[in-house]
Amino acid sequence: MLTDRPVGVLVLLGGLLTALLWYLAPWAVPHRLFGGEGVLLNPFGHHLPLGSLPQGYRDAWLFPYFYLASAWLLLTLLLGFRASPKRLYLLGGVGLGLFLLLAFLFYGSVSATNAPALAQGETPPLRRHSLGLAGYATLAFSLYLLLLGRLRAPGGVAFLVRRRGAVVPLFSLLLAVLAGGIIVALIRESPGEARGLREALMLKLDLIAYTYQLLFSPLVSLPGFLQSLLLATPLIFTGLAVALGFRGGLFNIGAPGQLILGAIAAMLVGVYLPGPRWLVLPLAILATALAGGLWGALPGWLKARFGAHEVINTIMLNYVAASLFLFLISTNEYRFFGQPVYLPFKYLGYEARSYEIRPEARIPLWTDLLAPGGELSFALPLALLLGLLGYFLVRQRLGYRVLFGLLGLVLGYLLGGLLPGPKVALGGELTSVRLNGSFLLALLALAFFHFYVFRSVGGYELRALGLAPKAAEYAGVPSRRKIVAILFLSGVLAGLAATHYVLGGGIDEYRLKQSLPYSVGFDGIAVALMGQNTPLGVGLAAWLFGILLTGGLQVNLQLGISRELVAVLQALIVLFIAAGGFLPRYFTDPLRAAEVELKAQEAGKEGAR
Repeated sequence: MLTDRPVGVLVLLGGLLTALLWYLAPWAVPHRLFGGEGVLLNPFGHHLPLGSLPQGYRDAWLFPYFYLASAWLLLTLLLGFRASPKRLYLLGGVGLGLFLLLAFLFYGSVSATNAPALAQGETPPLRRHSLGLAGYATLAFSLYLLLLGRLRAPGGVAFLVRRRGAVVPLFSLLLAVLAGGIIVALIRESPGEARGLREALMLKLDLIAYTYQLLFSPLVSLPGFLQSLLLATPLIFTGLAVALGFRGGLFNIGAPGQLILGAIAAMLVGVYLPGPRWLVLPLAILATALAGGLWGALPGWLKARFGAHEVINTIMLNYVAASLFLFLISTNEYRFFGQPVYLPFKYLGYEARSYEIRPEARIPLWTDLLAPGGELSFALPLALLLGLLGYFLVRQRLGYRVLFGLLGLVLGYLLGGLLPGPKVALGGELTSVRLNGSFLLALLALAFFHFYVFRSVGGYELRALGLAPKAAEYAGVPSRRKIVAILFLSGVLAGLAATHYVLGGGIDEYRLKQSLPYSVGFDGIAVALMGQNTPLGVGLAAWLFGILLTGGLQVNLQLGISRELVAVLQALIVLFIAAGGFLPRYFTDPLRAAEVELKAQEAGKEGAR
């Protein structure tokens, strides 16, 4: 538990930083031009690039709000040195209310300005508008007070230590965002001309804030949201593949090669196996998984049989897989010992690509799943509902609960497909997003990871082997067979990523193409590290990277900043996670963490006496 003095110093530092941002940064941006320059509102002086505020806009709300927020900040600084947990909670709650009030007043003023034009069917004058960095500083300081209040309470540090799996990635993300902001400030000139030092700093801070608003814009845009899920889908598979290896004490760096073998198998079944859809599509998915799994089991067998290190073997097999991939689709004719050999895989033309996947083997797009034929389908919602009911209402062993959950999914999907739905009209922006059913496979992979690793005997043995190999082997875990099984399952997960690209047409066509982005297998390492090798963490980390990749396009289009900024942020996140977020050792060392929790329990018992 933190004492009064450190908490008071922390409140003072946070309050002074908030006051500085209030003075330098814009509170709101009612109008912004393409390219970043905008009307920046600040109580100490506006930045008006157009000569005045947009016609009809009123900023009179800003100054009364500023006085109210200043009173709250001053009260917080005065009470911070003698602040109890309840008082910090109260001050943080008031700050959250002030932030919501700022959003209400600002967006209300924008709506009032746009209302006349919208009523006449015209284009509104304020189309690009947002809160400024100073407004978000109020939100950040409020959350900071709530965090200090929790740390001030008994067992506060132990509370965070128990959640270190989320604390370390979040703190690393915060550090990466701060470092990325500095990079943006250095490489990009501020949009607009400043009339002094303070206005120059305001423009620079607004540039940083607007960059991150664009990066995270998929959160407030339905097409962007769907596109972020599309980009996250293969990252979920490869992130789980790497995480499973980490859990077993193995470093599977061969996800790219396993993805390639899965893609080849998907092409072979999808192009050359005739039959009905209900048979060909499951067989194509199964072939994709088995091909990736067998390619992963090979370095597992080499390690178990000869002690060869899995990192070296998987890296070398990546090159073998890439060469095999190009061998199959680069040309139709090769010469061996002077004799021509013909391959049937390459499609006609100069581009290295296969024939199209048969319609029976294609994974449907999201529009075909949710609104086939322009009518809303109840198949997926009902499947989810019955699946959850089947799992949670059955009071049996885990295996029976999972079985009934799967049966509920199938039954709900079949029944929901029979129910008529209302007509829906989807715009071009939505239908152009190629999110497909492989995203549902990724969700099932997350569920499989959770149940296998944390709820099964095999998963317990896997974790034991990863934490203490000698002890696990002494306790009876067959380490050699387990190593092969771990890398086989890891390869299965990585191979399934190919369903998104080949069977689901995740790029642009239902083909195996030379442009297959198998490097996403290496990105899975960053996803697994940020997700702390947990299924929920991997899913959220993959979605975060999908959001950044989607928003990076807008940053490039509007500000001219290279999309490589996203790669820089990803690298910084991994770097800071490797450094433990520069947090105290008890956030990264399990033994230190246990000591902190034990002390908290003893202090709680003494307090109860």
